[in-house]
Amino acid sequence: MEQLSRMLRSYLVRFVFRALVLLTVLCTYLTNRSALDFTKNTRLLHPINLLWLIFLLSFAAQLSPKSRVSRGCLKQFPAYFDKIEAAVDDLRVRTRLSRLDLGATRVALAWTVLNLGIAVCYHRGLIGVPTMVLIATFYYLSDVICIIFYCPFQKLFMKNKCCVTCRIFAWGTIMIATPFLFIPHFYSWSLVALALVCTVLWEYTYYRHPERFLEETNAFLACENCTDRLCVIKKHQSRGSDHA
Repeated sequence: MEQLSRMLRSYLVRFVFRALVLLTVLCTYLTNRSALDFTKNTRLLHPINLLWLIFLLSFAAQLSPKSRVSRGCLKQFPAYFDKIEAAVDDLRVRTRLSRLDLGATRVALAWTVLNLGIAVCYHRGLIGVPTMVLIATFYYLSDVICIIFYCPFQKLFMKNKCCVTCRIFAWGTIMIATPFLFIPHFYSWSLVALALVCTVLWEYTYYRHPERFLEETNAFLACENCTDRLCVIKKHQSRGSDHA
């Protein structure tokens, strides 16, 4: 395996941090489940509020072009658009955009079906707020797992080359916040609101400036210009499976 880039190492640190967060929430869920019910929390200095802050800061990082995040997220900002001067095949670009949109639609449908099932269980009382918090924290870890190790959305729906070229990179925020959509409370809906801001701004930018999202039009996304190298582990796994 080739040497790990600084960006990949930083995402591995995030993976460890998020895994520890999930482990902490899981242990709390198993030993003191009521502590995760933020709808019954009246104390400002409570561990469940620390989780809210962790989510909030994670979402906010998506909004700044100065954040240390992947090119997959930064490509939405004009400072990271490196226009390719060579002639571009308009038909190829339109075809590429159509495929990206189709993949994104499939992901949205699959995610909606999955989480509607969870919402039904919640509203029928089969699961409570603590379980929804646990699910959201699992999504929080899964977001980094998709970037570093394996992404079912990439493999099954999007078919994109890597996370840098991912059409739905910033959707991670609203996906993490999805379980909170169904719980009417400031704690949950404040996170949902910020996640929606991130997602709507991303989609608006994609609609207005699709050229920023394609390696055919943005040299910043080309493999030869990429310093993230977040694909290293995925490529190593792919070569290993090919040789099996």
